[in-house]
Amino acid sequence: MLDDTFLERLSQLSKRQQSLFCVAILQRMSPNYLLFCESTEFAGAEGFDKYLRLFWEALLYPKTKFNAPVHQERFQELIPDPEQFDSYGVYPALDCCVVAECLFASLSEATGEEAEQASQTSMGAVLGFLSLLREEQDESKLLDEELVLEEQAFQRQLLDDLELLVDNLDNLKELRNFALNQGVSNLGISLD
Repeated sequence: MLDDTFLERLSQLSKRQQSLFCVAILQRMSPNYLLFCESTEFAGAEGFDKYLRLFWEALLYPKTKFNAPVHQERFQELIPDPEQFDSYGVYPALDCCVVAECLFASLSEATGEEAEQASQTSMGAVLGFLSLLREEQDESKLLDEELVLEEQAFQRQLLDDLELLVDNLDNLKELRNFALNQGVSNLGISLD
């Protein structure tokens, strides 16, 4: 798991850095949501992609007007109801929505805990997925699994990059490319 030092560093990020951390986590997790939509015919993929683009635009170009409360209200229709689906995929899709909610909060009513919440949600998604695959209830036995190690490495690198980030358009685009993770999600899912 990510240690207390990591969490302390996350809490020290500025509001903008917290937002960038959240959007990068969401970008990496996005194939989970999109695969859920594809496999269940849930009509959220187009709207989800739109919001992901809007989030990046608001952060790449800070003068862009982004009314977070209005968008957050509209985003609610993209959140799947787990009672209506019998596939496991609804839960990773919900995790994406939780991270999106963290991002909305960081862009409007920030508490300074959004990055930590996004971090824990993404790690929880990985552990939940592995628990299902391995039929293992003890999370501590999953900590050496490749997906957990990859998630930890991704989040540590993201935090390192944000702490050293020179806030210009080229560097932000590099951060976005890093978050794309070659189209592979935190669960090892790719749409290709």
